[in-house]
Amino acid sequence: MVNWRIFLSLWLVSLLLSGCATPVDESYEYLLMDNTASHVEPEETLRTSMQLMPIVVANYLAGNEIVLVTNEGEVHRSQINLWAEPLSPQLTRLTQQRLEKTLPNVTWFVRQRLPSYAIAQLDIEVDRFFADLDGVVHITGRWLLISSEGDVMLSKAFDVRDTLKSDGYPAMTQTLADNWFKQVVSPMAHEIAKAFIESQ
Repeated sequence: MVNWRIFLSLWLVSLLLSGCATPVDESYEYLLMDNTASHVEPEETLRTSMQLMPIVVANYLAGNEIVLVTNEGEVHRSQINLWAEPLSPQLTRLTQQRLEKTLPNVTWFVRQRLPSYAIAQLDIEVDRFFADLDGVVHITGRWLLISSEGDVMLSKAFDVRDTLKSDGYPAMTQTLADNWFKQVVSPMAHEIAKAFIESQ
């Protein structure tokens, strides 16, 4: 029994030492950045309140790994290049910040602080948010605007593609961010402003 304990102790020590000797790859973490927020032109709309629901991303995008997808649908997950936080909370927070600047007459709420009265609701789903191996970024999904009475006011799909100007994950993440704000959120804000003005 004593010999077994000695063996077990030596085995555990050897495991710890071998774990310490194994080199660990350095990882790089990225956040989406809204680099054009200071140049946003506010849009006129009615004074109203709206709830932005947490943006829903497809399951394969829900982790912290940044993914590349081939034209054949093969998903490559980077173990070194990671999102600093999952896409859903990143996109939700940044989209809310951009919408607050673009539609300043709208009071935006998140799930944690809902008002006591019924308000309009904006739902956004993202199916694709990646680059392929040819250096093209893909952003697809849909958004739905529901009135405070529960009626569908607008329903739009988006399908954005853009070519990377340079190689590397920093260029990829910034190209994804730029296209999200310019090609998805800005047109969405314009359509929302127009819908509320027409509903007067």
